[in-house]
Amino acid sequence: MKIIILVLAVLIAIITNAQQTNLDSLIGSKETTYIKGIVPALATPGYEDIAYQLQSVIADAIAYYSEKYNGIDIHAKFAVLDSINWTTEVFPYGYMYGSAGWIVMPGDIDFNDFIRIYGASSFESILLEESAKKVINPNEITESFFQFVAIHELGHLITSQLIKGGLQEIFLSEMVANVVAYEFLINKNPDKLKGFKLFYDVDLKNYVPHFTTMNELYENYGKMGVDNYVWYHCSFMKLVEEIYNKKDKDFLMSVKKLCQSNNIMEMELTEIAAYIDKDYDGIFTRWLSTFK
Repeated sequence: MKIIILVLAVLIAIITNAQQTNLDSLIGSKETTYIKGIVPALATPGYEDIAYQLQSVIADAIAYYSEKYNGIDIHAKFAVLDSINWTTEVFPYGYMYGSAGWIVMPGDIDFNDFIRIYGASSFESILLEESAKKVINPNEITESFFQFVAIHELGHLITSQLIKGGLQEIFLSEMVANVVAYEFLINKNPDKLKGFKLFYDVDLKNYVPHFTTMNELYENYGKMGVDNYVWYHCSFMKLVEEIYNKKDKDFLMSVKKLCQSNNIMEMELTEIAAYIDKDYDGIFTRWLSTFK
């Protein structure tokens, strides 16, 4: 797995550099309205309300983590683009993504689109049934999902401020970003987490993944279907919940200490888990064993 991780790190670095060069001009070429703020935003005309809402959430998260980690200077740019103005040169339409300091969200995605794009069609009826039980409007699932992903992408920018060179190790990078998003939402806007939590609970119980191990995640990263990729992230959320419940610990600081003391790109994932478990009482190793 070490070789796979090293190769992926090189590829990610190459892709990131290319995107930094092109993304500003690509997004700037679209027909958009500029919305000023702490987080500058661009929106396809007609989607300004969505942009204002997410712009405010991202700005609040920046304020939260700037206070928590005194001295970090977080800069982000945000765009809400419809299918006509989408950056298809970078990602297929519908996939919210972060790259080169940008957080980019699809504007015209409703619940039905979300179900289709993110691989939940096979358990849509169960999702609707659980939504009714918990009195959650299905559209709240979509809104909650995109709010979580927006702060997740911000989490990558926060990580690059706290850890020199950022995190190239895929699992650890994604886990840190999920912890950033979960902590912010559960502390500052827990109602906005309910829809996403409903989704990942239902996904884990009902989606049948093709790839299930961590080796398969690394080997197929960027190639597997988005439905299987989402299933991995839903699985990560169970560990995120356990991490958050260790409120006397700071996960980002544990990861920073790990990176300062080791070359994580030369470590097996089990070794990374064992190191972090010095602070987390074995929860990483136990969770990781479920993927073997």
